[in-house]
Amino acid sequence: MPTATTMDGNGGPRSAAALVVLSYNGKDQLDECLRRIRAVTYRPLRTVVVDNGSTDGTADMVRSRHPFVDLVRSDHNAGVSGGRNLGVRWVEQHMTVEYVIFLDNDTRMEPDTVKELVAAAAADERIGLVAPKAFRREGDPVLFSAGGMRFNPYTGVVRDLASGEIDRGQYDEARDVQACPGFAFMVRRAVFHRVGVFDEGFNPYGWEDVDLSLRAARAGFRIVYAPKAVVYHGGGRVGRGIVDHYERHKVRNWFHLVQRNTTLLQRLCVLCVLPLRALGRLTREIAKGNHRIVGIWIRALRERD
Repeated sequence: MPTATTMDGNGGPRSAAALVVLSYNGKDQLDECLRRIRAVTYRPLRTVVVDNGSTDGTADMVRSRHPFVDLVRSDHNAGVSGGRNLGVRWVEQHMTVEYVIFLDNDTRMEPDTVKELVAAAAADERIGLVAPKAFRREGDPVLFSAGGMRFNPYTGVVRDLASGEIDRGQYDEARDVQACPGFAFMVRRAVFHRVGVFDEGFNPYGWEDVDLSLRAARAGFRIVYAPKAVVYHGGGRVGRGIVDHYERHKVRNWFHLVQRNTTLLQRLCVLCVLPLRALGRLTREIAKGNHRIVGIWIRALRERD
């Protein structure tokens, strides 16, 4: 499918983009997310909401309050990978765009966020994914993420870069990074054509964003961080608390992530350090009073047998 462009204010070409917002039973959060999207300055831009089997009236709310949105409904919860893939397929069939921007329904954008994401990717056609700077809420000086995520294939450690740090301008320079966070990131459509879509083996959720990033990097795409592209994300464990099934699937899918994205030597290294890592993590969680999560993780390991 050819790429649609329009002319920017300086007479140059501007590539079309699509926002794909995944939502499951988050009607009020989605409503606010879409209200903020109305203020986004970038054009041409279309917004697609994937209603992932919601039962709270999400679809009716979108139709009545946000008629500018293209609504795609699933009759069941297809998981994060499945829901995003449904959005990608719909975009492929109905739109002509260069970029697809994924948002969770509890993510808010600044008016210039899309413009900054696209500007970062337009600098080099080898750039396949772009990660924004994220805070938990507006006015909060504490960073949620600045530079996406990092995966160490020798230890299996996955972490958000800069999470919990005070923003003092230390992350105001664009740079190449390893992986994008799932709550908000942009993908050049060519990435899907070369490496495929999200791996639904990570359903219902957990590490599918890191996996896509690592596959894209192995295919020769660059992944960059755009510090002027700012979003606000209210999710994560701090925002939602400990949710049993979420923590359980994160553990299970971590093994899938390691299996897909490491060599035999790296997997042996991961297995060697895993007992010490697990002991350290359990000790920290117990010290914080999160005793329940120990049982959740043990159940998750048993489910793998």
